[in-house]
Amino acid sequence: MAPSGINAQVKFSTMREIEDMQPCGLLSQKLSDFGKQVKEQFINLLAFYAETAEQQKLFRDRPGHKQTIRAYCDAVEIAAMFNSLPPGWTQEELINKLQRFQDDQTGLLPDPHSPPALDDQPELLSDPLSRYHLLAVGYALETLGSALLHPVAVVENMDSVTLYKQLNNLPWENNAWGGGDWIDCYATGLYLNMKMFGSGKRPDDLFGWLSSHCDIDSGLWGLPTTEEGWLQPVNGFYRLTRGSFAQFNIPLPYPEQSIDTVLAHSRDPRFFSAENLNACNVLDVAHPLWLCLKQTDYRRIEICYWAKNMLNEVLKFWVPERGFAFQLSQQQDTGLQGTEMWLSIVYILADLCGLSSSLGYTPKGVHRMEPALSLTIK
Repeated sequence: MAPSGINAQVKFSTMREIEDMQPCGLLSQKLSDFGKQVKEQFINLLAFYAETAEQQKLFRDRPGHKQTIRAYCDAVEIAAMFNSLPPGWTQEELINKLQRFQDDQTGLLPDPHSPPALDDQPELLSDPLSRYHLLAVGYALETLGSALLHPVAVVENMDSVTLYKQLNNLPWENNAWGGGDWIDCYATGLYLNMKMFGSGKRPDDLFGWLSSHCDIDSGLWGLPTTEEGWLQPVNGFYRLTRGSFAQFNIPLPYPEQSIDTVLAHSRDPRFFSAENLNACNVLDVAHPLWLCLKQTDYRRIEICYWAKNMLNEVLKFWVPERGFAFQLSQQQDTGLQGTEMWLSIVYILADLCGLSSSLGYTPKGVHRMEPALSLTIK
């Protein structure tokens, strides 16, 4: 009998073997039914997380939680998956709301509800929320057919010496996710400046450093830790490659070694047993595997098997007209972030199996699948 469960380690010789175990037609129909259900419910779902306070319309990630910039972006991107807008908002209102979050001097987007620390150094991208909002708001505006009002000055003005010093000082030994997060922001700032403001500053220095610092054995950046195993480097790999290699359509240095490491990590029960699944950890395995398979067929059958098992697990936790919780099994905590992330994850998992067309939607914004900009030699 073949092993079962999302953590099973298994090898297949042909695609037919995996199809015989779990017919693609059945899963395709399940995905189609799920996509139709989400399409029918997303308007009511978004309305559940919307409210009016002090005569202002707003979104909260979950009812009763503090306001965040991200909640607006998640709402915009969920609606964009179905080529729509959040209910009760016009395109112009959403654009104006998002654009007003940007600081016109730095080009960053600090959260007024959770301001940066007093010792924040915006010129070094030191505030985590400001970094993520550059992605979230920049891409949400793109889905609305608009853009940031100002260039990302702190990225445009960072010279190569400062960049290399920052890259070398990132916490690669114990917090490789933090390193990937910083690079994701920096690379996205370059992209936004190039596309929206005609900047000639390219990521050549960044890719030079990344190419020379990728570990040839693991295919990742950063080191595993005693406490979390490969969690930090794998999750950092997703953030790092999302903003750089995937965004600019550049081949990865060692895709087969990356696959070996990521698949080994995917069997760690601390993070991938059914009760422990959260959106970050699953996304940060699914997208790297998807990205690596653009360059190689290495272990494709095993990856498809893992993705099918994960899909069957994830789909069980959809809450009608409420969506997904970030921590999948905690269905009482559904929210905009969990819903946007898991809908994107379902698409990536389905695409790993060649079944994404069954869903009837595609991720938009920060989790879109296509490259944002293909670099050309100048």
